Amino acid sequence: MNNDHLQKLQSIFEEADEDGGGGLDIDEFRQAMKKTMGAGQVDDRQLAIVFMKVDANCDGTVDWDEYLSYMLLEYQERDLMNNLFKDVPFPKQLREISSNHRDMISSVKFLPTITHRHGSVADESDHSVGRYISVSKEGVVNFWTLDMNNLRSVTLEQPRDKVKPMWITDMVCMPNINMIAMSSTERDLCFYDVNGSKFDKVFQVSGMEHAALCMDYWYDVKNMNNAVLCFGDAGGNVCVFVFSEALGSALFGSQNAKGVGCRRVPFHEILKGSVKGIRALRYLFVHEDWVRKVQYCHNLHSVISCATTSENSMFIGDVERKKTGSVFKIRKGLQCFEYSKEWNVIVTGGMDRTVRLWNPYVTTKSTAVLKGHNSAIMHIALNGNNGQIISVAKEKQIKVWDMRDQTCLQTVAGRNVNMGPHLINTIFYNARNGSLILGTNMIAIFERKAEEGEVGEPMSHNKAVTHALYNNLFNQVVSASDDSIVSVWDLDTGTKTIQFTAHKTIERGVEKSVEITAMTFDPSKRRLFTGARDGTVKVWNFNNGACLRELEVFDNYEVTGIVCPRSKIVTTGWNRRLTMYIDLQDDDECRQWPIRHKDDILSLTSYGPSHLATSSYDGDIIIWSLETGHVLSRLNAMESVKPQTDRLNSPVTPVRPMGRDKSASTISEKDCKAENKESSSSVEPKTTDSVGIKRLLDETSVKESLKNASKETFKDKSRGTLPAINNQANMVTSETDKSDDSETKKSDISDSSVNRPKSGLQGNDFYHIHSKSYAEFQRKHEASVDKMIFLQAREQDKETATLLASGAEGWVRAWSIDHKGGLLGQFLATNRKNESVLAMTTDSQNQILITGDTMGYIMVWEIGDYCIKKGTGPQVDNSNLRKRFPYLKPDGLMTLRNQLLAQTKHQENLPKPPPQTNPEETIREPLKLNAYRAHLEVITFVEYAEEKELIITSSTDCSVRLWTLCGRYIGTFGQKGGWEKLPEIIVPERVPRRLPGDVKRVASAITLKVLNGGSRPRWKLARNILLLCAARKSLGQKTNLEGMFNKVGGELVGDSESSEDDEDKHVDQGISTILGKSYKPKTRHKVPPMLPEIRQNANQLSVFSSLPFCELEPVQEPKLPAVIQQIQARQQSMENLDKEGTTKQKLKRRAQEHLLKHKTVRILTRDNKEQRPGQD
Repeated sequence: MNNDHLQKLQSIFEEADEDGGGGLDIDEFRQAMKKTMGAGQVDDRQLAIVFMKVDANCDGTVDWDEYLSYMLLEYQERDLMNNLFKDVPFPKQLREISSNHRDMISSVKFLPTITHRHGSVADESDHSVGRYISVSKEGVVNFWTLDMNNLRSVTLEQPRDKVKPMWITDMVCMPNINMIAMSSTERDLCFYDVNGSKFDKVFQVSGMEHAALCMDYWYDVKNMNNAVLCFGDAGGNVCVFVFSEALGSALFGSQNAKGVGCRRVPFHEILKGSVKGIRALRYLFVHEDWVRKVQYCHNLHSVISCATTSENSMFIGDVERKKTGSVFKIRKGLQCFEYSKEWNVIVTGGMDRTVRLWNPYVTTKSTAVLKGHNSAIMHIALNGNNGQIISVAKEKQIKVWDMRDQTCLQTVAGRNVNMGPHLINTIFYNARNGSLILGTNMIAIFERKAEEGEVGEPMSHNKAVTHALYNNLFNQVVSASDDSIVSVWDLDTGTKTIQFTAHKTIERGVEKSVEITAMTFDPSKRRLFTGARDGTVKVWNFNNGACLRELEVFDNYEVTGIVCPRSKIVTTGWNRRLTMYIDLQDDDECRQWPIRHKDDILSLTSYGPSHLATSSYDGDIIIWSLETGHVLSRLNAMESVKPQTDRLNSPVTPVRPMGRDKSASTISEKDCKAENKESSSSVEPKTTDSVGIKRLLDETSVKESLKNASKETFKDKSRGTLPAINNQANMVTSETDKSDDSETKKSDISDSSVNRPKSGLQGNDFYHIHSKSYAEFQRKHEASVDKMIFLQAREQDKETATLLASGAEGWVRAWSIDHKGGLLGQFLATNRKNESVLAMTTDSQNQILITGDTMGYIMVWEIGDYCIKKGTGPQVDNSNLRKRFPYLKPDGLMTLRNQLLAQTKHQENLPKPPPQTNPEETIREPLKLNAYRAHLEVITFVEYAEEKELIITSSTDCSVRLWTLCGRYIGTFGQKGGWEKLPEIIVPERVPRRLPGDVKRVASAITLKVLNGGSRPRWKLARNILLLCAARKSLGQKTNLEGMFNKVGGELVGDSESSEDDEDKHVDQGISTILGKSYKPKTRHKVPPMLPEIRQNANQLSVFSSLPFCELEPVQEPKLPAVIQQIQARQQSMENLDKEGTTKQKLKRRAQEHLLKHKTVRILTRDNKEQRPGQD
């Protein structure tokens, strides 16, 4: 909207003001907007909503200034919110990668793995599988995973006959042949085989006139034999190698044999065309300076190069030599460029600090100019799918631009790129995962993807959510968090409409947010009231974030309750008093009511135009008259079930210091030990919050907890951990208490057992809570009332409960505020001990009650006829409840007896009601319609959208979620994309079955049953399998399944009667047929104890006592093929022949030895005969 439109709208406003009052009523406003926007553009309902948004002060008129202020503030807050939560390309901080690079990194590239090869054809390769490769000038090569984990490192061998060391200038990856190519100052190109774990130098192109400074490589995925390698050198020349047989001829022909070394290919031989399968092109002196970058563009069949010269800044040469080259002239030249095939544009970055977009066919003028850098642009990267440009300047400033609207999406200041004093020498952008790698003499990375373990459930706020209110006038949900952020959400889509910060304070010159502890709407639902921890209360137009009024405050105690009855504003909190303001813009009159509570007030609510109710930590509920400020009655379940009406308006004796001072100093450990020795019990430290208090003690551990209370603090589930309220802090009372209460000095609280600190405090300046029994401790520390609601549709009567109060130990109590009434009923709304109910809401007719506890459970109760005078309650129709609520559907997975046992066991673990509440008469539990776990942490607020039967829940897990009344999960406010627009009438069966991830991991069987609409197929399937296995084992594969299962609704479920009959049959089968009835089978004399319930998560192993299995069968050896049988037969025959030959040789050797011995004997015999005649 420009100035002319505003002037026209102003004139229409002036013309539409028929009565001359200076403002437009709703009819005049409707006519003015229709005249401006057109009669058929908007309907009357939308215009009425806009009018009510603008008319925040509810005076019934809207003037020009009011409308203009609303529009400006709304657009300002929306623009601020959009800028704050927009999806930036690099949301994370720079992550440094440790490496062994010591010199400047020359290049970082990605070598993708081609997983689907079909001969020379491959699928389109992406950057999702592969390795990063980095090389530095000194020749250190590192291989990295996608997560930048180092795989291995290789150091290149330096030439031995050179005086100066070799520097690597650039590198390219060649995925089709699993090689990388490097250029160096030795005026050669070296090619390395990096297939698998190899790193072998296979080719070397030598004899070049100038050293190659930059390279680029492209290959055709449809025919990987076709590839192009281009490079630019220091002489301003560009050379192109066109390969046609990259796979067949091994790039430059056959490789040398292993161990011989690499094959040297002379550069002039390639230029002559002597190398088979290579066509070489050379563009001489296209630049007057070094070539800074070169790139081959297959779409253009051209090669592009740039240099830092003004005359020949960029050159485009046709590889097919069909066109003449194009020259671009840019002042001071170009340092970098990038071509986008998706957009068919060339993006350049130069020394003049501007980013330009060029049409490749228009050399005279750029199509767009993007300014914003303060130094020369050194690198350019593109994301063609998203239309984004990434530019890196000399001062390390990084900008991300949008090519569509030519705006800057993100700026990363140079001070945030902490990579040392050196310039960024190389970059690599992985468009697949959105990562940007930077290289100086070190490596760092900007990551877009979330790291492992970071991906979680969507959050509505960054801090714990304290309130979530539903506004039926604008169909919006307003939520507030601990960091004082107020967010407005559209109920139909789940998207955020506006966001603003409510309360701030300045501490030591630093602005800090103050937690919002109370929030409500005014009766017209057009304004929002917020109260903070520092005691401030503000009035807002929540549709544009404008603060309409700030109420006067008298102290800095936390505000815990705000109500707006009959043109009045009533606030209360830890100051224990009520403050009433007049709800007029110009009227600052206020009145403080006297203190009637002994402890901090936790909840405030109103009933009709005449009654207020406040509750405190000590369990007191006080009913006030709104007109006079007098106390009508006091209720306390720990003292009596009847209202107490005597001495209500007299001064009270405080049992606690006014407000818990978080800055109070703690007692030293030595003092704590000394006190523990002298006193049998010590003060119970207590942490509290505006949303409630977490009780962490039970009867069995109270003594031990009391002994260690001075050393430990109890964690408050509703919000972190606060400092413990120590003895010294508890001893101090405020001067306000002294002035308001004249009987403080006569306090009946014993302090004899307190070891008084040496702080100068005397007399009644301190107190001590002396709990002699658990009942007394329970009255003091487990009696708090954290939430109250009035049943507005009920009339006040002594037999009708009009006030519901919840809090400690999960009890919900129904009170009649009549002076003859009292406690009419109570029931437990939690699943275990030491849990509290901090959130409650009801519908307009008070038919249902919705509660939320500190375990994250939501429960829905039918209270139409609960604690109400007979004959006065509405007619309750329970005929179709089972159809509406899956929780009420019969559970066929457990027999009736098992259900009763489980229920009895569960009741034993629940807390018992205090005897003062007369449980024999007051224990009344209404019908529970639904129960499921909505959050894993404390539920802080529950709202009910009655028109669409939806439940809004908020929790300290930073989420606000939307559910149907029957328990179907719709979504979390703030999730990406929201959800589809909700129809006017929501049918739960048509809502998709989805579960929050955190709840799904720990959900119980009941929760899964409710969230899945009553069906539990996995549980039923598991039970049926177990029963089937047991039946086959016991009856020998001849069981009659019809007796064990009943077909109910098309699903197999167990029957309690048949199960009991089966048990009797098994007993009868155990009786011996020989001995008769006198034989009794052995039975266990002691029932085995029931094991505790085991909770499992994703990281635990499942343990089974038994598993079904099949009997092992003998494994048949496979029959050998005929070929293998022939080979084995041949080998056997050869072995036999060898054995036969060995035997013959042995026999021959033995025969020779025998003949030799025989010959020797004959010779000896002959010699003897010859000697005998001589002797004779």
